[in-house]
Amino acid sequence: MSQLSKIVFLGGDLRQYYMIKQLMEAGFPVAVYGLDRGEFGDTIYEATTLKEALSFGNIVICPIPVSKNQVDIVSKQTIPDLNLDKLKENLTEGHTLFGGCFNKSMSEFCDKKNIRLYDFMEIESVSIANAIATAEGTIAEAIQRSPVNLHKNECLVLGFGRCAKILADKLKGMGAKVSVGARKEEALAYIDAYGYENIPISELSKHLHRFPFIFNTIPAMVLDSALISYVRKDAVIIDISSKPGGVNFDYCNQLGINASLCLGLPGIYAPKASATILVTALFNCISGSASSKD
Repeated sequence: MSQLSKIVFLGGDLRQYYMIKQLMEAGFPVAVYGLDRGEFGDTIYEATTLKEALSFGNIVICPIPVSKNQVDIVSKQTIPDLNLDKLKENLTEGHTLFGGCFNKSMSEFCDKKNIRLYDFMEIESVSIANAIATAEGTIAEAIQRSPVNLHKNECLVLGFGRCAKILADKLKGMGAKVSVGARKEEALAYIDAYGYENIPISELSKHLHRFPFIFNTIPAMVLDSALISYVRKDAVIIDISSKPGGVNFDYCNQLGINASLCLGLPGIYAPKASATILVTALFNCISGSASSKD
C-alpha cells in the first residue's frame, strides 16, 4: 500500500482503535467518523460529516459487520448520515472499500461504479482467525453466565461450520462432553469422525433436556418455542449466529432461561489480535496477495 494512501475509518469498535495505532505507526494519515478519537487526540483527523470523511482519504474501512440492520453503519455514536445509503452517495471510483459482511446490494453497487470492495470475512485467513476469537469469546460468555463448570458438563453446539468446529474443539479441550447438532448427513458423519456425539436437528427434542450449555451457530430459527420447552430451566444458551439469531429469545425470557445473542465477540475479547490480522489483510489486499474463500 502506497505511503501516500490516506485511510478513513467509519464507525467500529476496539479493533479499529488498534488498527489505527498500527497504521499510524506505519506512517499513514488517518481520519475517523463515527469513532471517538480517544487517546489519539489531534494526531488523527475527526470529520464532521460522512462526505467530509470520504473526501479525506482513498482507503475506507468499515466495521465487521458493516451493519447489523442493513441500514446503519455500526458505531457507538448515533449519526444521521452514517448509513449505507449515504455511503453509496459519497463513494467514488477512487475509493477502495473494506469491511465485513457487506450485503449483496453494496457489492453490486461497488461493482457497477468500479469501486474496489474487499470483504474481510471472505478472506480465508481473516475468517479463520475471527472464528478462533469468536469461539474463545463464546466460552467466556458462557462461563460468566453459568454457576457450573464447562469441564465434565454436557455442551451442545448447533451447526458445524467454521465457528462451530473451532468452538467444539475448544470445549472438548476444556474437558466438556461435546455433542453437535446438524441437518446434513455429511456433517453428521464428520461430527462423528471428530469424536463428538452427532444429533440430527430433527431429533433435538429427545436430547435438549440433557444440556446445561447450548451454543447456536446456525443463522436461522432453530430453537423455536416448541423446542425451547424441552430445554432445562437452568441452561445457558449462547447464540453467535447473525442477527436476529436462531433462538426464540422472548419465549426463553418467559420461561426464565438465560439466553443471549452475542455478536462482535472478537472486538470485545481479542481486539488487538484481531486488528493485527486485519491490518495484514489490508496490506495483502492492496498488494494483490490476499486469498478469498473462493
